[in-house]
Amino acid sequence: MPKIVVIGESGQLAQSLRKLPWPNGFALEFIGRRRLLTDFFSPGVRAAFDQLKPDLVLNAAAYTGVDRAEGERDAASALNTGLPAALASACGERVPLVHVSTDYVFDGSKRTPYLETDAPNPLNAYGETKLAGDRVIESAGLTHWAILRTSWLVSEIGETFPVKVLRRAQAGEALRVVDDQRGCPTAASELARAMQEVGLRLLDDEKAACGLFNVCGASDMTWHGFAARLLDAAEAAGLKRVPLQAIKSTELNAPARRPAYSILSCALIRDRCGITQPEIDSDIERMVRAILARR
Repeated sequence: MPKIVVIGESGQLAQSLRKLPWPNGFALEFIGRRRLLTDFFSPGVRAAFDQLKPDLVLNAAAYTGVDRAEGERDAASALNTGLPAALASACGERVPLVHVSTDYVFDGSKRTPYLETDAPNPLNAYGETKLAGDRVIESAGLTHWAILRTSWLVSEIGETFPVKVLRRAQAGEALRVVDDQRGCPTAASELARAMQEVGLRLLDDEKAACGLFNVCGASDMTWHGFAARLLDAAEAAGLKRVPLQAIKSTELNAPARRPAYSILSCALIRDRCGITQPEIDSDIERMVRAILARR
């Protein structure tokens, strides 16, 4: 029975992986934060893998607090760099590893979609620690691995952008959202499907999907544009519309700088693996219905 170890348990990506239909005979084991702290940030990481005996490892864990990372670099580095290093060492040459990266490794100075070969230049501690984790995996000498670089991961799970927008809309609060950052919202459920597909390909043929790939939603927009679509869907579902104002990033005084442009080209994974990402519209409707149903 093939065993898949998912690093992460309660986050939106790990929960999306849990909901997927998996081939008959596959067993999934999810490793949460408490076990990570005891088994995976210690010399016992190889021993933990010897006990788990995974056939495939999917890393869905990360420090994702972009602003908090500016003041908590050590904590961000532990999850975004130290954990990938430990996983790469434990996987070695025998266990496939699929890891998730971010569009925030780029500075946003480009005005055409970023390719996997474009030079990174992160603007913040989150992007720097994620890039360091990518490089650790790339240089680890693994024989079968994949890094999936994604953009603006969203879902109805946890404290995500759609949840925050609709919570304030439900409270009747006016919204102020930046309109000078452009990217591609990616549904966690779609990224989970891409991780599954790539992971199963690596199990079947270790060279089939090896390397760095961009995987993101097919719809590019600003955060303000995304908020408008969420409010449109919420209004259609019966929620009273609230005012939405477009603002500049500088008006937020956020601790971390964000790239103004982080659209990713997904041509490589489409050509190599046949993986395409849908438009975000159907996922917006699904997420809005799920969030509003909690009232």
